[in-house]
Amino acid sequence: MYSDGASNSDQESHDLLPSSSFEIDDVEAAGPRHKYPNGSANPRSRSKHSFKQSPPWTRPRCIWIALAVAVVLILGSLMFVKKSEIVEQIRAAPKGDDSIPPPPMPAPAPPTVPEMDKFQKPAEFRVIGLIFYGRPATVGILDCYLRKNLVTNGGFLDEVHFVVNTDKRQDIKYLDKLIKTEKLFKKVMLPELGYNSVWKNSVEPEHMYIKIDDDMVFFDDNAIANLVYSKLHHPDSFNVIANLVNSPETGWLHYHFGAIHSYLPETVPPPKDTDAAALGPKAWRASALPVWSESGEMSFPVTMDKPDDGAVLEADRPEAPPFKGHRWLPLPDSEKNIYKTPMAKSEYNPYGPDWKSWALAAQVHYSLLENIEKNQLHLYHYGTSSPSSSEGIWDMTFNRMNINFMAIWGKDVLDNIPFDGPDDEHELSVNIPTKLNRPVLVNTHAVAAHFSFRTQHELYDTDLLDRYRAYANEMVCAKDHQIPIPKEK
Repeated sequence: MYSDGASNSDQESHDLLPSSSFEIDDVEAAGPRHKYPNGSANPRSRSKHSFKQSPPWTRPRCIWIALAVAVVLILGSLMFVKKSEIVEQIRAAPKGDDSIPPPPMPAPAPPTVPEMDKFQKPAEFRVIGLIFYGRPATVGILDCYLRKNLVTNGGFLDEVHFVVNTDKRQDIKYLDKLIKTEKLFKKVMLPELGYNSVWKNSVEPEHMYIKIDDDMVFFDDNAIANLVYSKLHHPDSFNVIANLVNSPETGWLHYHFGAIHSYLPETVPPPKDTDAAALGPKAWRASALPVWSESGEMSFPVTMDKPDDGAVLEADRPEAPPFKGHRWLPLPDSEKNIYKTPMAKSEYNPYGPDWKSWALAAQVHYSLLENIEKNQLHLYHYGTSSPSSSEGIWDMTFNRMNINFMAIWGKDVLDNIPFDGPDDEHELSVNIPTKLNRPVLVNTHAVAAHFSFRTQHELYDTDLLDRYRAYANEMVCAKDHQIPIPKEK
């Protein structure tokens, strides 16, 4: 029996308890509801109530608390067991199990490459010159440039490897004599000829290679350093190629950036008393040449129907060389008349006139010699550069590019050997870079002259080799290592 102050909620709570657990011994009025021991009202106040001693957990509130604690403990146990199972699965998973992906790896930090004007030869790897050998006539000129760029002379090349890609005994005999003159020159013989064999048997993965064709007849003092720098500065690149003079892709750009000047061939031999500065074994300066003043039309035809197999034009064809040993002479009003010269036919096309025509090649070579004399190689410098470099980078965007002079890691070659076909240039400038999504870059500050393609054999009827030889003897070769002047036949 409750006092008058008991609420309905108290009654409901009492009804939930077992009947034997609660008994009122003495029921007295608790007095007015406002008479709390502390003076406040307490609707649940009891004065002489007593409870039988019953377990605390049998009280309603305790039951709910106990149930909640039990649930928490059970869930915690389940979570611990589940976590332990996952940890054990990760530990037990075999390597390469894709069912449990590894955590993402942090991106590698970009290499630290100093600015170009502070760039020194790296000590962490070797830089090897790789010469595809087979033409002594041009190697005699290239020899001086290679020596100048050896580490023993302050250059970047630790060694130069001549890979013999010919079976002509006389040419191999010439190389044997050459390598005896320099301890850093090495000869590499192949088990079989062909570009797959050349690359497979001449490179090692840890070295950087400067691949140089044996008919490179000029490259500027910093060309190799520029290539090495750009290869490190752009580690995602597949290779970095020099800014080639006499190349279909770069030739069109040189023409439109103003590096090509107006020249046409002389049609009759010069008099024998011509100044030695303009003709002969020491002549290379364009300023010593007479201005073109032929009586005929100011033009020269460009052939596009010539076979690709190295065939030579018949002497009676109008686009054939006028005579052996002829010069190309500068035109009056060069900028105005350049549209009358062969380079006006230039195309940005790997198989276009710049590749097929010896006349376009002659004009770009004479233009280079003029630019060298005038100290204006900057005319070849185009492309983008970063704030920390002045490279002049031209991205080939996976178009074919000549690989006559390039920097490439040995590992990148060996990882993709054998090539799908015999054309290593197409593989190394198009197929493999496209497959790997790694760009081929041209460093336009690394200016280098490639003498001729197999379609341009008529260049040997100009005096250009004599001019490049004269320049090298005067400006590149050591005084005690001059290039011999070939005897007239």
